[in-house]
Amino acid sequence: MAKQKRITPPSRKQMARIERENLYRRIIIYSTIAVVAVTVLLVGYGVLKAKVLDLRQPIVTVNGDKVSVAEFQARARFQRLQLVNQYSSYYQFMVNFTDENTRPMIENSLRQIQFQLEPAFLGAQMLDEVITDLLVRQEAQKRGITVTPEEVERYIGETFFMYYPDGTPTPIPTLELVPTSTLSPLQLTLVAYTPTPTAEPTTEVTPTPTEAVTPTETAPTTAPPTPTPYTAEQYAANLAKYVDFLQTTANLTEADLRTYAESVLYRQKLMDELAQNLPESEEQVWARHILVASEEEAQAVLERLNAGEDFAALAQELSTDTTTAERGGDLGWFSRGEMVEPFEAVAFALQIGQISEPVQSDFGWHIIQVLGHEERPVSPLRRDTLQQQAFNAWLDEARAAAEIETNPNWSDYVPTEPAIPPELQLP
Repeated sequence: MAKQKRITPPSRKQMARIERENLYRRIIIYSTIAVVAVTVLLVGYGVLKAKVLDLRQPIVTVNGDKVSVAEFQARARFQRLQLVNQYSSYYQFMVNFTDENTRPMIENSLRQIQFQLEPAFLGAQMLDEVITDLLVRQEAQKRGITVTPEEVERYIGETFFMYYPDGTPTPIPTLELVPTSTLSPLQLTLVAYTPTPTAEPTTEVTPTPTEAVTPTETAPTTAPPTPTPYTAEQYAANLAKYVDFLQTTANLTEADLRTYAESVLYRQKLMDELAQNLPESEEQVWARHILVASEEEAQAVLERLNAGEDFAALAQELSTDTTTAERGGDLGWFSRGEMVEPFEAVAFALQIGQISEPVQSDFGWHIIQVLGHEERPVSPLRRDTLQQQAFNAWLDEARAAAEIETNPNWSDYVPTEPAIPPELQLP
């Protein structure tokens, strides 16, 4: 029978060494687990911060109302999408239809859009837009102005899809003729007036009898096809397709689209409210001018006028304002604020028929003659201008009085997508 080997128990020294090794092993394992856990937490927090926390923080606060980073980015992406679509349309037009004369003009427009898409420019523009939207909504609330979901739906249907459930509206004339003033004897001597020709009587002609014509059979005409009505179902389908396009192209939702439409409607309604007190008529001047490059040239023109030469003929001969020169320098009727300040000040101070001394502006030197000065009705185009001026004046006051806090890191959140396709980029 083999002799059994005796197992010697570890000594205290060996036991202490084994315990130290186990302790070190546990420390390494726990440390590794801790490092992995911290790394996961840091990565998770970074993702959470970028995807959730950052998007919820305000990009700007106006009188206590906040716009989040997510809302700002959605507005900026929608603007980028519109600019990119506009760029693509211009580019295709340039490739297919332009010649050597018109191509530089289209290229200039394309470069302007490229500049507008620069993050620094677009970001500042969109920050200004969201501040304006907040101020408009706050003022609308004060005035009791509301925008309903039905109005938002109608705006989207009409603006983006030409969907008019109540029938296509009748176009409103864009030009309304302002009554022409009766020219005074002085004005008639200042301008060439050609009376409307009247028809002169002609010799009476005796009709010659014609042979009777036997009618022949004609083929029956086919009625033109009836256009297919644009149904609510078709509109809903088109809207769904467009929302899918917004999602895939610009990471936008239907809610983003409706928020944009709501902002537009609030602004339109506030502008209409501000325009209620606009005047129906205003002081206007009818004038003509001769524009030259230097004061010496202007003095020479004035001397020739004082010597009795015709104003219109000199304008056609000498004026560098090619737009008005061929019609004798005639500028038509204009209101205050439509001309540069030095020109306007002199024009509104002159008497009818009076010719000014040389007047300097950023365009050169003018010799001005006033042909009319009276209170006249405000044209629709002028009313649009006055309405925009009233809105801008209100906005300047509202911004000056508002408490506005802007996120100091707002430029870090300006999106760069969607972008112009690389193959369409101009060098």
